[in-house]
Amino acid sequence: MKSKDWLKRQKRDFYVNKAKNSGYFSRAAYKLIEIERKFKLISKSNYILEIGSSPGGWSQVVLETKQNIKLYAFDLLSMKFNHPNLFFFKNNFLTFDYSKINCKFDLILSDIAPNTTGHQSTDHLRISSMIEDIISILDLIVLPSSSLVFKIWKGSEEKKIINELQRRYKRVTYFKPQASRIESSEIFIVAQKFIH
Repeated sequence: MKSKDWLKRQKRDFYVNKAKNSGYFSRAAYKLIEIERKFKLISKSNYILEIGSSPGGWSQVVLETKQNIKLYAFDLLSMKFNHPNLFFFKNNFLTFDYSKINCKFDLILSDIAPNTTGHQSTDHLRISSMIEDIISILDLIVLPSSSLVFKIWKGSEEKKIINELQRRYKRVTYFKPQASRIESSEIFIVAQKFIH
């Protein structure tokens, strides 16, 4: 999409305007609000890991939902949001030494995405690789019966990822928030009750 077209779309986007008016850093906040309304995962958690946290829209929602939660957030870009219970690491989540954090997580949230090329299958493979990276460290960082929520763009690797999650979690659900653009292939996967 050309930058002029993108700017036009942003100006007339209902959720972009709603986010501005509500003080959220991104329209993505409303996707997590919908996910929480349906699955009630944040409210049941004490320790959350957020991957791809910049600029901070999801972090805002997490800490509005449950103020005394401990939120550990990772991104290569800086965050706009600060909170006493937010611990931000400007690091690659995959190479971080998690022994520095004296806890394991009830919930992993990921809105991470690669820089897009505009080529749908390439972009799908890139985001799928990131998701597989998250899955590869689950045993190190999560509690029994924990949950995982992440974004994926539909494509060829999706079934393989779902099959892997179904071996690791008791329940795996697709969810398309109303705040996701209709034309987008974006979908969220909600995996619940991790099996150690």
